[in-house]
This record gives sequence, structure tokens and C-alpha cells, in this order.
Amino acid sequence: MTDLKQLELPSLTRDILGEIEASLRQVNAADLDALVAEIERAPKVFCLGAGRSGILLQAFCMRLNHLGVEAYMAGGLPCPPVGASDLIIVASGSGETRSVSAVLEQGRQAGARVALFTARRSGARSMDADVTVVIPAPSGLVNREHPQNLQPMRTLFEQGFFLLCEAIVCWLKLKKGIGEEEMAQRHANLE
Repeated sequence: MTDLKQLELPSLTRDILGEIEASLRQVNAADLDALVAEIERAPKVFCLGAGRSGILLQAFCMRLNHLGVEAYMAGGLPCPPVGASDLIIVASGSGETRSVSAVLEQGRQAGARVALFTARRSGARSMDADVTVVIPAPSGLVNREHPQNLQPMRTLFEQGFFLLCEAIVCWLKLKKGIGEEEMAQRHANLE
């Protein structure tokens, strides 16, 4: 247990930022490129996650729509049926969230492709995906062979996931030549 008398909030913040940076530096750039290519060619994108990862995925889904990508939260309203060549983007720190796996299997049966964000480097129980982006985020819950980070549970994975999604949005915005005004026109006006 950390001695709080020796800890200052600004230094804790710097330590957390250091953990995030160290984790993101280890993400495979080729995997991110493959994910962007999948998003670009998919007729529709479905986002699937549970818990905090699912909440962050909702923000990514919204931004994809702002970019003109037809994107939906799986199981949300409205949500059309998934079909062949559609993409399901999954966020699961463990790579084995049961509720997510069950829905994912239905998408696979319909012929959808799968992109997975996970902290799990590998394992027999990991979800099967066409593209896997591993966010190295050791914790006592995943990747137990690596030292635990400062933050609780899967927070480091979630932070890295959110920042990667924001970077993907920026990258797609630049690639497509989409300006702020065009994105703003697709933003909700019933708030």
C-alpha cells in the first residue's frame, strides 16, 4: 500500500500520464492501420462493449457518426441488423467478456468482420478477431505475469482505449478531409 503522506496529487497525475504514455508506445501501429482500413471499407460499423469500456465505445461510435460513418451501438435503439462485410468493433480488456462474446458470435454468424481492442496479449479464451489491437495495460486481472500499474483494475486499458479512439477519429478526419463544420452538421441538435 502506498504511503499517502509521501504522495502528492500532482506527482500522482504525472505518474498516471507516464503509465498511459508507456502503454500507448507499445501499441502496434500496423494493427491500428488495419483497424482504420476495416472502418473505411465497412458498410456499417457496430460497437460492442460492456461496463466502462462500453461507455467509452459509445463516445467513439458518436464520433464515427460525426465523420459520416454509419455506426451503431450493438443492442441499442435504433440498431439495424448486422450483415456480411459490416464491422463489429469490440472493447474488452480481458478479451473474454461473456456477455460481449455471446453477441459477437451472432455477428460472426451473419458474416461480419471483427476488430478487438484488448489488454490480453493472447490466450485460448480470447475472442476471435480479424484485427486485434492490444493495449498493454498490466493489472492484477489481465496479464498477471507483468507488474501491476498504479491505477485500479482496468483503468489503464480504458484510458489507452479512449485515447486511441480519439486518435483514430483525428486520423480519419484528416484522411477524409472533413472539417469541423461538416462534423458539427452531423452533431445532435436535440440536446
